[in-house]
Amino acid sequence: MLVTLSLATSIDALAVGLSTAFLDITIWKPSVVIGLVACVFSGIGITFANKVLGRFGRAAEVMGGLTLILIGARIFLQHTLWA
Repeated sequence: MLVTLSLATSIDALAVGLSTAFLDITIWKPSVVIGLVACVFSGIGITFANKVLGRFGRAAEVMGGLTLILIGARIFLQHTLWA
């Protein structure tokens, strides 16, 4: 699972890098903005997850997993059946 997530993130980073190269802009400003936003949202996510897990425990983990599965299934169906 972790390898798949890291691969998807790397492909996303490659796409962003290529698009900034085609736009002919310097990489520093977008890199700083992306880094700051990722840091802030990661911190918010970790804090929120700790509070939810502390309160709801295993049920929160199951609901999070089911939500991700449903999102993935919806995306899959949109790109295969409803294209």
